[in-house]
Amino acid sequence: MSDHESLRFGNRDFSIGVWIKCSNDTNSIPGDIVGKYDPDSRKGINFHVSSSSPGYSSVSDVRNVHFGIDNAVEGTWIDCGRPWPSNTLIGPLIVYQGELYTGIADAADPKDACRVFRYAGGKKWVDCGRLGSDPKTVSVIPMIVHKGRLYAGTGTWDWIKCKNGQAGEAHIYRYEGGIKWHDCGPLPGATQSLALASFQGDLYASVNKKNIFRYDGDNNWTSTVEGWHDLHNSLMVFHGDLYSARIAVRKYEGGTNWPVVGYFKGSYNITQIYCMAAYCGEMYLGSWPLGIMLKYEGDGNWQDCGYVGIDQKWEINEINDFQVYNGKMYAGAIPKAQVWRYEGGKKWTMIKQLVDNPNWSPEKEGIETWNRVPSMAIYQGRLYAGTSTCHGRADANDKTDAGKVFSWEAGKSVSYDYDLGTESRHLAAVRENDRLKLYVDGKLVATSSSFKQADYDVSHDKNLLIGFGAEDYFRGNMRDLRIYNRALSAMNVVELAARKN
Repeated sequence: MSDHESLRFGNRDFSIGVWIKCSNDTNSIPGDIVGKYDPDSRKGINFHVSSSSPGYSSVSDVRNVHFGIDNAVEGTWIDCGRPWPSNTLIGPLIVYQGELYTGIADAADPKDACRVFRYAGGKKWVDCGRLGSDPKTVSVIPMIVHKGRLYAGTGTWDWIKCKNGQAGEAHIYRYEGGIKWHDCGPLPGATQSLALASFQGDLYASVNKKNIFRYDGDNNWTSTVEGWHDLHNSLMVFHGDLYSARIAVRKYEGGTNWPVVGYFKGSYNITQIYCMAAYCGEMYLGSWPLGIMLKYEGDGNWQDCGYVGIDQKWEINEINDFQVYNGKMYAGAIPKAQVWRYEGGKKWTMIKQLVDNPNWSPEKEGIETWNRVPSMAIYQGRLYAGTSTCHGRADANDKTDAGKVFSWEAGKSVSYDYDLGTESRHLAAVRENDRLKLYVDGKLVATSSSFKQADYDVSHDKNLLIGFGAEDYFRGNMRDLRIYNRALSAMNVVELAARKN
């Protein structure tokens, strides 16, 4: 819809009401409802449905709602604590049934390793149990929500231990609540479960042994790979297809057929691809060792979108994870645990270095001084980021900020952190005075912290987008979209939600 003066709300109240019915497939990101946002000035409105995609894994099949405004306002980073004292690497960060979960990479005592924790606010984390009892299996690596259940994969983050035969067998577990986990079986021959994906109703797992498995029931993991010579670090669903990546990017076509759609070792010196994401309707990947991001343009064509990290002459930059948050895409990177914001073209802005190692060295033999941002997630309207050392080895004496979780706010946002499902639901996003409010089926489900109204002038001359925005095209049905130049009252919202026909 073309821009119009009536859609320029300035710093005044407004409301959006809509009925949506998300697609019941699990082949892509649910997508944007309404976007009225200028990425250059970081000004405007974002209203979309998405889900967590922790670390190397694809997006979960749940549908969370995010509503935000911005006028290039940046908050402060908050230390959310260290889940376990001797752990130095936060693996996945994922939202499940209204809560934020993470897994650790190691602990000084092996019985304390391989655990999942739930965030309890402030700097508090609640232990949700150990995955298995093998003392040689110490890490929780991927996590995903699939068919309403939380799954987590085990292994050993430290690849040196894996190479030296010091790592146990990788398994996939399903969360049963409290501290209970159900063992879904081992991943044959693997010491690292690297990524999980929910695709066409099935659960897929990539490992460090040149294989991708499909879950066909307890202790039954079927290989979908035949005759490959490369590994598979990351998985991603995008526009109806499942992709894997390491040196090459491959698209799954069923059975054991994974044709190559991208190979970059010659042109970009890429030897590892650890993450993929959707942004503005396109698929992107992040790489090592130059920290380059590439955009897929179809038919095997990829566009260089610049790099993150330190001077490329050192060849030690790696993008660990992507997250689209309130209109912009962010990347976490090695070697200095930095969070970067993508500005378009080949331009990036460094937002924050989350770990300051006094012994830092860019030399490759100084790898022990490098730090990561392995995973990010959106929870309660904020961007959460985990930090780590490079290997993730247990260290009870580490005095840096490795092994912690931090949160940050860009603009002002709220989120509905439960699964919206695939039934018809009414949503209302309201800006009222100094707060944002989000309603689902007439019920208030989230309210932002207060802000100064004068700081949030959201007017610009970009068009209003319906069913598209900063993340992806909306997948499903949408009706009775209403935009108001006032704040709807709670009773107004209830009345809208009662109009089911």
